[in-house]
Amino acid sequence: MSIYIVKLYRQISYTLARHGISSMTKRSQLVPIVGTGAAAAMIFNILPFFVGRAAEAFGLSDGAAGWLATTYLAGFGVSSVSAPLWLHRLGKRALGRLLFLSAAVLLAAGGMIASYVAVLGVLLAVGLLLGGLYTMSFLLAAEHPDATRALGVKLGGEVALGALLLALLPTLIYPAFGFSGILGALAIVLVSVSACTHFLAKHALETGNASMDRGHFAMPASAGLALGALFLFTVGQASVWSFVERAGARAEFDASAIGGVLSVAVLFGGVGSFLAGALSDRLGKAMPLAGAASLYLVAMALFAFGGQFWFYAGAVNLFFFSWLFALPYLISAIAGLDDSGRATSLVTASLAFGSMLGPAAGGELLERGGFLLLYFSGSLVTAAAYAVVLGMAVRQRLVSRRSE
Repeated sequence: MSIYIVKLYRQISYTLARHGISSMTKRSQLVPIVGTGAAAAMIFNILPFFVGRAAEAFGLSDGAAGWLATTYLAGFGVSSVSAPLWLHRLGKRALGRLLFLSAAVLLAAGGMIASYVAVLGVLLAVGLLLGGLYTMSFLLAAEHPDATRALGVKLGGEVALGALLLALLPTLIYPAFGFSGILGALAIVLVSVSACTHFLAKHALETGNASMDRGHFAMPASAGLALGALFLFTVGQASVWSFVERAGARAEFDASAIGGVLSVAVLFGGVGSFLAGALSDRLGKAMPLAGAASLYLVAMALFAFGGQFWFYAGAVNLFFFSWLFALPYLISAIAGLDDSGRATSLVTASLAFGSMLGPAAGGELLERGGFLLLYFSGSLVTAAAYAVVLGMAVRQRLVSRRSE
């Protein structure tokens, strides 16, 4: 399998070189931004399906299945926090190829191992590699002449790849090849997308590591509180999202129909994020966040009391839409509270570690009290996060009105 991956990579790179696709135009710069972001985010974007199939393959309890996701996200989180310390040590092209191909080889190896503990180790290592790749995608976007456009296209690429995988893996790959086939398919995706590194320059990334002196570690208390709210928000969302597929399976809905719902939901979430970008601050932050919180609570009520498939489908789509619609406002609120940029630099850590804790907490809640306890606890934590940021947004708006 490893030999096949190397051969596939060489063939793709040779084809690109043969057609002379190497000029670093504005458009070609978007290729590695989208490629690195989409590949790095793909496992998280299919996490409910991934966890569900792993649980079936290894006969896992909900708690043990949750630890699969948590282990992967732990590696991802540690890597995303430490990445600025090491990403600049290699040239962009060499670094990108190393991260892509190392993760692909590990996933391919994981597909040949029938051991839960061994797969945990593989996921931890893959998380470390893809966490670095995800940070790299943000740094590449920041270097682009139109960073806002680059970030928007990057998000669209992440959503599109996630939706494609959720459409194909449950219907074509898993029925024929099982969980090993899923890992092998993800490895092939990484090898294929690694061709985007052909468009990267050979010099190293600018990580800003040299400017991290002692003065950058201070931040306003309000910014720290908002970061805590973002962490809680992510814990609440990830705890539910990781078991959305399991909720459909427990309700005995058709597996392919569940996969279709998850695929549409990922696209629907992308629409929410693009809508937030289009609206920006025209309505302020309080009104959009209040709207997102309302949609979230409707989704949780449908999860808890719907019962029918269409209620489940509506809940999944509303849930993911409200999540990705609220996220840009939460992050921009943090940035607005700290001019030094220190709080903003910790946003990735809050997201990563919130995503790490959420699945484990969700699995434990499921084992102790079932889905109703999971939905109630997730709603409580997420509502608290919304309340903190909404309170800050309203207070900031009142202060700005008084100063006018």
